[in-house]
Formats: sequence, structure tokens, C-alpha cells
Amino acid sequence: MQNSMKPPFNLGIVGCGGMGNAHVQAVLRDPSFKLVAVCDVNPDAFAGVPEDVPRYACAAELFEKHRLDLATLVLPNHLYEPTVELAARHGANVLCEKPLGHNLASCRRILETARKHNIRGWVSSQRKYLPHFLAAREKLAPLSIDFINVVFTYYWEQAFSGMGWRGDPQKSGGVAVIDSGWHVFDALYWLMGSPVTVFAQLSSSRTAPGIDEKAAIQLVYPSGALANLTISYTVPQNTFEFLFTDRDKAVVITYESTRYFEGGRLIDTIEPKEQVELVDRMYGELAKALGESETTPFITTFAQGEAIMAVIDACYRSAASGQVVKLGS
Repeated sequence: MQNSMKPPFNLGIVGCGGMGNAHVQAVLRDPSFKLVAVCDVNPDAFAGVPEDVPRYACAAELFEKHRLDLATLVLPNHLYEPTVELAARHGANVLCEKPLGHNLASCRRILETARKHNIRGWVSSQRKYLPHFLAAREKLAPLSIDFINVVFTYYWEQAFSGMGWRGDPQKSGGVAVIDSGWHVFDALYWLMGSPVTVFAQLSSSRTAPGIDEKAAIQLVYPSGALANLTISYTVPQNTFEFLFTDRDKAVVITYESTRYFEGGRLIDTIEPKEQVELVDRMYGELAKALGESETTPFITTFAQGEAIMAVIDACYRSAASGQVVKLGS
């Protein structure tokens, strides 16, 4: 892999609308990065970009005119593979918004491209940068987890009108599992590693047939721990809760806090003492990674992204077959 570099790191962003603007603002706040160019096919997406930053409608032109230490890609899922290839050919390390591609095969080709061109790659995943998430990892470390229950639901109004490219399985790969679910699978990988078996049942969107909108999933880990996951983007209530148990001990993680229980009694509650800008935290870790030969333990690498996508792929295969799927099969 590339040698370590020194800040400020030259950074370009491809895809500046929506979540892309959150990346633009985080980079502008971080002195470790210099935003040298942006790209989007929609000129309105540049609303949050300073006037003196060059703007392009073509990613190839951006990479030809600017030497980047890091390219941030915030794109439709099916565009990650060709754009990573483009960035890699110009020697730029890459941060992709999740998910890493639109299926496992695409994800693996992205990883091979990074290896071929000797660049480093990461997948955006912010939730685990919350201070109480970090504390939860410490609480879980000494436990022998036997059961996990996860509920992640929210309401995405666009699902009931026009889903755009996300409503095309060939472009998105799905939604509930591959897109919404990435938040869950990334956090579980960080806390538990990879499961050994997957069983999933999915319900399809009424407005976009072939797209999963609700998922009920069971995972079994090498230790024997059983995980039960409920994921949806069409439930009109935001719920984000991870429950881990070890006999009479439990750790519960939500948006707001981490709570630790023993014998049914609340022993400790950990809450953020200040508002945390998650994307800012991620770029702080990226700056450390770019300045060192190895990545930090908090960033999801392309290789880890492949492991996460393998679980997602197993969910879709299980739902299609009605059978338990073993990872690696």
C-alpha cells in the first residue's frame, strides 16, 4: 500500500447533493484536508461548495486535472465500481459512501481494483464514532454474548412516491438489507465479527416490486450467539436499538445512550456529553489513517466492507431460497 502522507490532504468529492453536502461541510471544517475540486451532474448540488473550489460535471475531468490524496464518492450504488476504477487509475485513495457497490461481485471487483492499483479504500460508516458506541465496545469486550436483538426502523417518505434509482434492483441491489441494513451489519461486524450462518425473510415494496422494504434476519456467530434483526425504512417511527446479553448481563445501545444491566438492574448509563458531528469524527480518523501506514480500528476498510457485503449477499440468497445460508458457501 501507499506510504504515509502529511496533511493537508488534497481531497475531491464526487457527488455533492444530499449526503454529499454533509461530506463537503465536514471536509471544510477539518484543517487536515484541502477541498481542491468537486463533481456533480446537477449544478444545484454545489450550493454548499465555496465559490473558489473548481466544479466539474465529469469525474474523469476532475481526476485528470487534480492530484488527489483522497477521493470521496457519494453516488448511486452501481456507480461505485467504475468510479473507484477511475480514481485508482489516477492514484487516489478512496472513501465510498455505503454500501460498497450494489452486490457482492461488484464489491469484490472494487477491492481487487484497489489492490491492483495499490491504493487504500474505506467505506463511510458513522454510527460507531459516537462516544457511547465506543464505550459499549468496552462494556462488551469481557462478556460472552449469547443473544443479540437489533431493531432499526425509520420512515423514508420517498419510498411511497418515487424511489428513483433505488427502486431499480439492477442499480441499487435493494434497500432494506443492503442500504439501511449496512448501518446494522457494519456495527455488528465491528462489535462481533462475522456470523457463520444467515437466515432471512424479506417483504417487497408495493411501489417498487423487487425491492426489499422490511427484513427479519437471524444470524449465528462462531461462539453460538444468536442475533435477531428487524430492519425497515417504511415504519413511521425511528428506532435504533442494539441489545446484547450474557446470561444476566446486558448492554443496550440506542441513539441516545449505552446502558449496562446486571441481574435486571441498571448499573450504568453512558450518554454523550456534547453533540457529535459523526462525519467530522470519521474524517478525523481518515486523516490519521492517511498519515500512517495502517488504518485506525474505527474505519471500515474495503476488505471489511467485503466481509459485510458477504453477510448482505447471504441475506438475499437466504430469502430467495428459504434456506439457511452458510457464510463462504
